[in-house]
Amino acid sequence: MAITQLTTQHIQPNLDQILELVNNANTNTTLATDEQGNLLVWQPRIASALSMLCPNKRAAYHPRFMLLKATESELFFDLLRQSIKSNLPLTNLGYSYYFSDNKITLTEAKSRQDNFATLDNCIAATAVDSEKLFGCVRQPENNPIKLQAGLVHHANGGVLILGLRSLLSQPMLWTRLKQMVIKQEFEWFSTDESHPLPLTIPTMPLDLRIILVGDRLSLAELQEFEPEFYSTSIYAEFENELQIQSAEQVEKWFCYLQFIANNQQLPTIDKSAFAKIYKEATRYTGDQYYLPLAIEWIESLLVNATYFMQHNAIDDASLSKSIEQKSWRESYLIERFHDEIFSNQIMINTKDQVVGQVNGLSVIEYPGYPKMIGEPTRLSCLVHFGDGELIDIERKTDLAGNIHSKGMMIMQAFIMSEFALNHQLPFSTSLVFEQSYSEIDGDSASLAGLCALISALSQQPIDQQLAVTGSVDQFGHVQSIGGVNEKIEGFFAVCQHQGLTGQQGVIIPASNQRHLSLNDNVIAAIEQEQFSIWTVEHIAEALYLLTGIPYKDEASISLYKLIHARMQAMLLQDKKQDSWLSKWQKYCKK
Repeated sequence: MAITQLTTQHIQPNLDQILELVNNANTNTTLATDEQGNLLVWQPRIASALSMLCPNKRAAYHPRFMLLKATESELFFDLLRQSIKSNLPLTNLGYSYYFSDNKITLTEAKSRQDNFATLDNCIAATAVDSEKLFGCVRQPENNPIKLQAGLVHHANGGVLILGLRSLLSQPMLWTRLKQMVIKQEFEWFSTDESHPLPLTIPTMPLDLRIILVGDRLSLAELQEFEPEFYSTSIYAEFENELQIQSAEQVEKWFCYLQFIANNQQLPTIDKSAFAKIYKEATRYTGDQYYLPLAIEWIESLLVNATYFMQHNAIDDASLSKSIEQKSWRESYLIERFHDEIFSNQIMINTKDQVVGQVNGLSVIEYPGYPKMIGEPTRLSCLVHFGDGELIDIERKTDLAGNIHSKGMMIMQAFIMSEFALNHQLPFSTSLVFEQSYSEIDGDSASLAGLCALISALSQQPIDQQLAVTGSVDQFGHVQSIGGVNEKIEGFFAVCQHQGLTGQQGVIIPASNQRHLSLNDNVIAAIEQEQFSIWTVEHIAEALYLLTGIPYKDEASISLYKLIHARMQAMLLQDKKQDSWLSKWQKYCKK
C-alpha cells in the first residue's frame, strides 16, 4: 500500500529553507530595479512577441497588431508600458497642422510642443472613446475650427496599448482603428453623419503598432467577431505564475516583490515577512512549486500590510495582522455556514462508525464572494434486492451536473468490473448527498461515494472521524481534485467544534500533496497529533483507513470476500425461490 500520513513538512512550503534563502539573498531595491525590475525579464513569451512587433529594423510587411492575454488594470498597463518604452528607440517628432485663410496644411513637427507632435513612443489606456482615441474637430460658434489630438497622434511612430474590453463595446471604434493602422494613414471624420466636416483636412501618415490586452473571455469574443484578424496577429500570454525549479528563482522572486513595492512607492519589505508572503503566495497559486507573478495580488497584499506597520517596513507582524483582518472581514458566510453545522441543522458525524455512510468534502462558490468555502457533506448508501442499478438520487431529481453524473457512472463501472463476473449483480444501491438542496457538480466526491457503496455492500462500518475527497477512474485509481485546502479546513473546523479526538483527519489523493498550504490552526493540530492527513493512490488504501479491513487479502478476511459471500448468498436464495416457483408451476399444469 502507498498510504502516507503527512507531517507539517509535507503540508506547507519549507519555511525554514525559505528564511535561509532570504537571509543569504541580496534583496535590496537597487538590485530589484536594475536587474529584475523589467517586467519582460519575467515574461519571455511576451518579450519574444514584442521583438516581432518592434524589430530593430522595421519593414512595411512587419506585423502591427499583438494580442496579449492579461488583466486590464492600470497597474499592469503602467508596468508594461515602462518595460516596452525602455526597449524602444525614440520616435520622430511627428506632424503638425497649420491654419491659414480657411485652409489647413500638414507639415512635419519641429518640436514636441507642436499641436500634433508625438509625445511618447509608448502610451497605454485601459478605456477609450472616439474623442480620446482619434481626437476631434471642434468649431466654436463664430470662431475658427480647432483640431484636438488623440492617442493615435500622441503615439504616432510608437506603440499604443489598449484595453480590449473597451474596444469590443464600441465595434465601430475598433473597425476604424484597425483600418487606419493597416492603411498607415489617419483620416479625419465627423462623429455626426448629418454634419460633415466644415473643411477638408489633410490625412496624416500613421506609423502605429497596437497591443490589445484582455482576459480570455474578451479574446474569445474578438476571435468570434474577427477570426481572420485573430489568426494573423501576434499572440502572447502574461504568465501569472512562476514555476520554482531552483533556489535562485526564489531569490529572484523576492527581488520581484521588492521591485513592485519600490515602483508603487511602498515601504521596504523586511526579510522577516518573506516566509509569510511565500506561504500566502503558494496558497494563492494552489501549488507549492508555483509562485504568483500577478501584479495586482502582490500589490494588494503589500498595501494591506502597510496599514498595520509599527515601523517603516513591511514585516512579519504587519503582514500577519493584515492577513488576519482580511480573513475576518471575509468570514461572515463561513461563520453562518459553520453555525448551521454546530447547531445540528446540518448533521455531520465526526465520532461514530456507520455502515454505508461517509463524510465527503466539497467546496461552495457564492456569486460575488471572494473565496471558496469548504463544505463537509454526508454521503449515505443503501443496498437492496434489485437488478444491479446504481440509483444516483441527485441525478434522478435533476440536482446533479454532467461531471457529477460522469463520476457516478465511473463508480458503477468499477463495481460491475470488480464483482459481476458472469452474472448480473443481485442487488441495487441508492446513493445520496444528505441535506443537499441545490445542484451539485464535480467528481471530487466519487471516491467518498465509492467507499460508502463498498461499505454498504460489505456491511462494514466506516469511521466517521475521517473525511474523504478525491475522484476515481474505472480501475479504482485516486485522482487529484481542486480546493483541497478549503476542504480540509472546513472539516477541521467541524471536528474542532465537536471536540478533537486525535483520530480525526482527512484522506486526500497523493497527487494533491503539492497543493497543500493550510492555515495555522490546522498545522498546530497536526503538530500536536490532534488531526491527521493521509494520502492514497487507490480506493483500496482509502477503504483500509476507513474500515480497518483490507480491500483484498488472500490470507485473511477482506471487503472483497465479504461482498462476494453476500452476493453468493443472495444468488443462492434467489435460485431456491426460482426452483420452488418452477415446481409449483409444473404442479398447477398437471
